Amino acid sequence: MLPRKSKGLQKIQMARVEKANDLLVTFSKRRCGLFTNASELSILCGVEIAIIVFSRGIKVFSFGHPSVEILFNFILFQQLELKRF
Repeated sequence: MLPRKSKGLQKIQMARVEKANDLLVTFSKRRCGLFTNASELSILCGVEIAIIVFSRGIKVFSFGHPSVEILFNFILFQQLELKRF
């Protein structure tokens, strides 16, 4: 049997990333993973979903199915209707 070249899948301890460069890379990868999971959830379960992520640099990233604007308008309209009664 050949020796393994890597340790395989390792559990990463959840701790704040201190290096600025590592922080940006981690944020980018996690954000893409979050949006991928949200997309899969909306397709598999037939749900409408919206996610807004603010980066440290005050950049805004959003994902929505069918779209972020449609879902927020729906939520705001529902709240306005509830306040009327």
